Amino acid sequence: MEKKNWLKILLGLFAALAVLGIIFVLKDEKAIVVHPKGVIAEGLLDLIIAIISLMLVIIVPTYIALFYVVWKQRSKIANTPPSVQPSSAFNQLILWILPSIIVACMIGVTWGATHKLDPYNPIKSDAKPLTIQVIALDWKWLFIYPEQGIAAVNFFQFPVGIPVHFKLSADESPMNSFWMPQLSGQIYAMTGMITQLHVMANEPGEYSGKAAEINGEGYASMTFVAKASSESDFEKWIASVKQSPLHLTDSSYTELVKPSLKNPIALYSDVKKGLFDEVVMKYMYMPQPN
Repeated sequence: MEKKNWLKILLGLFAALAVLGIIFVLKDEKAIVVHPKGVIAEGLLDLIIAIISLMLVIIVPTYIALFYVVWKQRSKIANTPPSVQPSSAFNQLILWILPSIIVACMIGVTWGATHKLDPYNPIKSDAKPLTIQVIALDWKWLFIYPEQGIAAVNFFQFPVGIPVHFKLSADESPMNSFWMPQLSGQIYAMTGMITQLHVMANEPGEYSGKAAEINGEGYASMTFVAKASSESDFEKWIASVKQSPLHLTDSSYTELVKPSLKNPIALYSDVKKGLFDEVVMKYMYMPQPN
């Protein structure tokens, strides 16, 4: 078989394997980033696809040209100098203008998406947003519902189609990264600060959340469950939590703050009012009057 035919076969196999790999990844439910279940996650996936597509416009022709040049200019018995000189003005123009156009397109796409998907931007909806306060602890997540007067560790529930406004901070913990791959991007949770995130789920389900940044011994087990349900099921869940024997008081919170690993879900029927604000202000320096 001629060498040219072997080259075509190898290139064909490589292309087929690449396509099959992409198909398997897109169909694998474990690749949760490419299976968004919320409006923000959908926007992020669209951005990822757009950026990758623009990069492939450069990468694919570059690698094709690379293999072609290597094969074309390989050592031969009758070796001759290349017909096109690398220093030609035309080549230089192509090498600079085409990538510049692609980069300009990427800047435009990224700029628009960055402002559109800003985690601080409220999601447009006729429904009243649900506020949830989040405190990152070692190594667990505390979710407080200030309007409902309840709290939960490593679990929260919310209605489908209702915007959720998260306010995040941390206590006795290093900087954390709050991430729900199928619902949103990540946002940092830090002591003495309040960051914000807006989320809205498109369909019911239980979605995993995690700390997206290494933060110590319990990093791997610092996960939580975000459950999207119907509004009626959400109300039933609120009512059931209010029957819990656990209460989040000063003393119980002091115990909760202590570092611990692989923490189970815990539900609190009531929470000390203003606890989240107290945690934030705990790290604020208040100058004393003379």
